[in-house]
Amino acid sequence: MQKIDFNKDWMCRCLTRDEEAYPVTLPHDAMLSEPRTQESTGEGNIGWYIGGDYEYTKNFFVPEEYKGKKVLIEFEGIYHNGEVYINGKKAAYRPYGYTNFYVDTEGFFQYGKENEIKVIARNADQPNSRWYSGTGMICPLSSRQVRYLKVSDKNTYISFWSVGIFMHTISLYIF
Repeated sequence: MQKIDFNKDWMCRCLTRDEEAYPVTLPHDAMLSEPRTQESTGEGNIGWYIGGDYEYTKNFFVPEEYKGKKVLIEFEGIYHNGEVYINGKKAAYRPYGYTNFYVDTEGFFQYGKENEIKVIARNADQPNSRWYSGTGMICPLSSRQVRYLKVSDKNTYISFWSVGIFMHTISLYIF
């Protein structure tokens, strides 16, 4: 399995205040770019920040040799209510913000071409936390190429990928 660091060369912009995009490296807490104000509905619990919706975009090349291979993108945390789009198509939605999740890229990538991934972190619905939560892509991001092992001729597959130093996930797919 090949793990690819996907944390560099992102652009971020606030959708709530219609600001210009600026370059970021993940993890990134967009809330820190907001002004502090006494009008914050989350008040001191969220550091007197307003909260907002943020869009992250990244363009990247997908090699032709990825065709026919399982490629997953692991999001370790989007706070909160994360939406993921690949080449303009919605690929995933994840409520909450502190739980990792995987996006299967099958049917979304354009092989041998530049692709775009867009992530929207919706955090304008304040107050939504009893403590400072941050906003945006607050955890690292990686892409994984997953190997399949065909077990029988009954369309049973097992995939393996590492999700931590001491823990591995094994998923069984029966088609």
